[in-house]
Amino acid sequence: MRNSIGKERATNPDNTRQEKENYPFRQIANKSIRRIMGNEKTLTLSREKHLDHMVRVVPFIVFCYAVQCFIITKIGPGDFSTISLTILGGFLALMIAGFITYDVKHRVVLDDSGINIHFLGTTKLISYDEIWMVEINEPDQSFSTIKLHGNKGKTTFYFVDESDKIKRWIEDHQTKSHLKEAA
Repeated sequence: MRNSIGKERATNPDNTRQEKENYPFRQIANKSIRRIMGNEKTLTLSREKHLDHMVRVVPFIVFCYAVQCFIITKIGPGDFSTISLTILGGFLALMIAGFITYDVKHRVVLDDSGINIHFLGTTKLISYDEIWMVEINEPDQSFSTIKLHGNKGKTTFYFVDESDKIKRWIEDHQTKSHLKEAA
């Protein structure tokens, strides 16, 4: 057999068996790619750039905190500095854990019916008809904040990749829903 480049493909039964064994993994990988990138009917908010930023910045923050701890324990009184630094270190760890939890567990899917928001077991649906304004803070950055102003209040999504694409998606679907109402 020949492939598209014209080279002979081995007809060894071991190769075809190996291809069949890897087939489910390729399906899972393709589904993951479609889930992240979206297709014509759905789009998922991504926060990969914020996670990459966290990987670069968090070690520096922890290093600075360790240097501060060393200096304060040498200068400050023993019991007070130890207790206060432990409390501050705990809050720093909670802050980092909170960012990572939000980035990983806060799932927002945009489809034809509206915006589906899932976070730690809670679910919320926002219809495109309810939204009257989409605002992007710092649109030129690698990740930014999107604010949706609507009839039921304001909804904010933090650390969103490609916020311009998300805004266009929402505005296009608002136009489609208004056209359906007019028809």
